[in-house]
Amino acid sequence: MEVLECEMPGIPIESSNLEILETPTQFYEKLLELTTKSERRIALSSLYLGEGLLEKQLVSTIRERMDQVEDIDVTILLDLLRGTRRSSDGESSVTVMKPISDRAKIFLYHTPELNGLVKRVLPQRADEIIGLQHMKLYIFDDNVLISGANLSYSYFTDRTDRWFLFRNCKTLADFFYEIITTVGESSFIVQNDEVVPSSKCDVHPYLGGSQSYRDLLKLRVESVIEKYREARKSDKTVSETWIYPILQMGLLGIHQEYNLLNKVFAMKDAQIKMTMASGYFNFIRDYEDLILNEGTYQLDILTASPFANGFFESKGFSKYIPPLYSKISEQFLLKMQRSNRMNVQMHQYFKEGWTFHAKGLWREHDNKIMTLVGSSNYGYRSVHRDLEAQVMIVTTDPNLMSRLREEKDRLFKFSTHLDMVALQQPEHHIPPIIRVISRLVRSFL
Repeated sequence: MEVLECEMPGIPIESSNLEILETPTQFYEKLLELTTKSERRIALSSLYLGEGLLEKQLVSTIRERMDQVEDIDVTILLDLLRGTRRSSDGESSVTVMKPISDRAKIFLYHTPELNGLVKRVLPQRADEIIGLQHMKLYIFDDNVLISGANLSYSYFTDRTDRWFLFRNCKTLADFFYEIITTVGESSFIVQNDEVVPSSKCDVHPYLGGSQSYRDLLKLRVESVIEKYREARKSDKTVSETWIYPILQMGLLGIHQEYNLLNKVFAMKDAQIKMTMASGYFNFIRDYEDLILNEGTYQLDILTASPFANGFFESKGFSKYIPPLYSKISEQFLLKMQRSNRMNVQMHQYFKEGWTFHAKGLWREHDNKIMTLVGSSNYGYRSVHRDLEAQVMIVTTDPNLMSRLREEKDRLFKFSTHLDMVALQQPEHHIPPIIRVISRLVRSFL
């Protein structure tokens, strides 16, 4: 199948092996179901694990499976800053995982960019702006559930996201398992209730020199990528549906997503219908310039209403995050007007009592659909600061195309038009301080 040139070779799959989940509850139930059926490995990569009852039930289910299958491999990769942050009752991701810590490998990634004086002076929570482990990959034997969702209560109950389950896809599962393990072994590990550098982490993540650590991790990740490429280069399979793993690790100089999107956003074809979603809309300038000054396709952008932003009515500086995104939307709409790009439209998601965290890209043309699903928000930190993973699906299968359209339509069911008039509503009020500092803080969003 002719597709966009991708840096990673594709994997042919049967469309029936792709299950698109519809609700957070289904996501949680699927995690439990897959855990109970796993025989060889469970590998979970997330920003963090919450401290509530649902999260503890997930850990308990993993523990039960470990007891039932003695040699099952359990690997967890979280972000160290987020994963060790304690709640008001003193619990953290690490303490919640104590029931499995005797046999599971629990890795905690720490960005090399947070070091020295900056690490000493930045308070907890604020230090997370420097960079995070952001990949959301949930592997059970040869099944891969990829999402933008973390492992915590709101993502299991009332936070809109996307969840794609690839069944019986050993090639994809092996690749992402190796990525999780490679990053994990170059990070910290939980041993005897202590967080210490992994025995295979030859350069300390924040004491050993930022460049030295980046060089080490880049070499290891690129080794996994090259192994995958070599194994896939001779595949001549004919299939209606192909999938492509995509990594974005800007601080390591790995820019697979960035390079792909530069091609996508530069397309000059008015017949192409494109859609982009992000709960945190914050395009980098490269993407903005390509969309507004190069591309001629139709584009619909879906983002969170302030009411659906996870930081709405937060305390402290976090309360300014929703108006920051309103300001970014305002700036983009003004640029859109100046460029006279009339076939680009913005929309905002609002569903009473829910927050919006869905992210992705859809491209439809010539009876073919491409979609990206994964952890990236397509903003500055996704491109430059965090570790991100996605899967690109390309299909001409009519049934799967219909299911992909239905998934997208479910997101837009709760959307309204976002334009300069909508930005005058009270929930979009932009305080003067935000107008002053918005340009300074965009690179941390």
